[in-house]
Amino acid sequence: MHVMTDPRHARYYAFVWPLFWPWLWLNLRRLEAWQEETGRTVLLRIDRFGNIYITAMADAPNPQRYQYTAPVIPAWERPLRWSDLPENLVTGLVPLAKCCAAAVTQAKAVTISGTS
Repeated sequence: MHVMTDPRHARYYAFVWPLFWPWLWLNLRRLEAWQEETGRTVLLRIDRFGNIYITAMADAPNPQRYQYTAPVIPAWERPLRWSDLPENLVTGLVPLAKCCAAAVTQAKAVTISGTS
């Protein structure tokens, strides 16, 4: 019943004569089951009688394409590799934790003691 009430298919039902809506529903149900099984998308044509004609079909999805391979070096070990800055600019920079650690520690001490 989901196929018949799916808003994506409203234009198909608007085109097909109401007498043939059950036939269209059956064809759409079969088409969706086939698409879920194969993973292919199609360009289709529907006539006024609810018949579905496949005009063009996409290639079968490549199963190798969707396998994730983790990087050999984790991102946190070599941040330069994933940085947008050129390497010659990044090597001269002082890490944020080193340059700001003293200021942050002093600010926390002032806040805790309550003196400003």
